[in-house]
Amino acid sequence: MNDAYTDRSGWTGRLNLPPADIEAALRRALGAADQPMFHIAGDRGVDALFSAMERLAGPERWQALRVRIEHGEFLTPARIARAKRLGIINVQNPSHFTIRDEMRARFGVERAESAQSVKSLVEAGVPFALGSDGPMNPFLNMMFAITHPNNPHQALTREQVVTAYTAGSAFAEFAENDKGRLAAGMLADLAVLTQDIFTVPADRLPATLSALTMINGRVVRNTLQ
Repeated sequence: MNDAYTDRSGWTGRLNLPPADIEAALRRALGAADQPMFHIAGDRGVDALFSAMERLAGPERWQALRVRIEHGEFLTPARIARAKRLGIINVQNPSHFTIRDEMRARFGVERAESAQSVKSLVEAGVPFALGSDGPMNPFLNMMFAITHPNNPHQALTREQVVTAYTAGSAFAEFAENDKGRLAAGMLADLAVLTQDIFTVPADRLPATLSALTMINGRVVRNTLQ
């Protein structure tokens, strides 16, 4: 973090990669035209990455590479415009939205309330995807995302969650022309669910199951027969 943890005076944590190594990784990505992915939680890590990107190349080169940040808890509103300009993709994890007391104890109320600003990211047009990094039940994660206990005013809609899991995740891996949407010519990856996830009460979302699952046009699970 840029500033000390609230519950540990004078301690700001540490970067696992020093700025020189971050820059070296970015140089390799530019040279190979390969997508780099960075695991970042704290705000100092985000700032170090953005600053290195801005020193090394213009936004159009980074936009083409779709630099990914896994987690990005402190892609705060003040950093969103910078993230959009650089073409950053944020891959978030809804289970991280559930540790409200720990967030406030570690960072203080003001910083905690600016963290995990996923609604602001989506509304600003920053490419956004969801992963698990926690419970493997996507419908439990949907419940976490639409309630967002850490930061309720940044909760997503159910439609935004489904888009992030599907089209957003496909875009994050350069696969948007193959999957992520139900459309002619796309891979037939789909599921028939046991309840309507757009209308069922939020606390019932985790009970959702797949009655029929199809991967690339092949039925791999079918309980409808």
